[in-house]
Amino acid sequence: MEAGGRTSIRILGQVRGTYVLCEGEGGVIFIDQHAAHERILFERLKKEHEASSVFATRFLIPIQIELSAEESLILEASLEEFRSMGFDIDPMGKNAYALRSIPSCIDQKDAKEIIREIVDELSLLKGSRKGGETLHAILISLACHSAIRANSSLRREEMDELVARLSPFNLFSTCPHGRPIFYLIHSDELDKQFKRKPQRRE
Repeated sequence: MEAGGRTSIRILGQVRGTYVLCEGEGGVIFIDQHAAHERILFERLKKEHEASSVFATRFLIPIQIELSAEESLILEASLEEFRSMGFDIDPMGKNAYALRSIPSCIDQKDAKEIIREIVDELSLLKGSRKGGETLHAILISLACHSAIRANSSLRREEMDELVARLSPFNLFSTCPHGRPIFYLIHSDELDKQFKRKPQRRE
């Protein structure tokens, strides 16, 4: 991985099942595994949408979803954006819908939950929901729902893959919600804490 000063880093391990700890030339770097994976997925889904190459899983038997009247209004106003991300949703009567496909990045058992999560996110948008804002909210919800959770132990190869996929991002990058991905403790700060003289760098 390259970040900040564009130098390679070495993975040391995992802290509290939530942060990947790395060593870089500048010091020690903590990576929030959920925020990092969320940003990676968000960028991937965004590119797939732009290329009209979103993969979807189609159900042999549609999943029935019932929403409140308010939720139904939000969903029906956003059906075009939902469909562009692999959701095939058909009205079945008052506040009832048939879900025929979902993006391949989410599990079938989570289908109803993710629909409600997205609708809830859309309800928070102020004023009239524009297509771009609606799509952005859907992308964020999909990425967040599909990302590695905090308090999840990762195998070494999983940490390796996560860090490798972070190579396009710098130390100031954030997840789509705006939370930081990286936290750097400079080597000079470590030396100061342990009352050592700063090490000379060639």
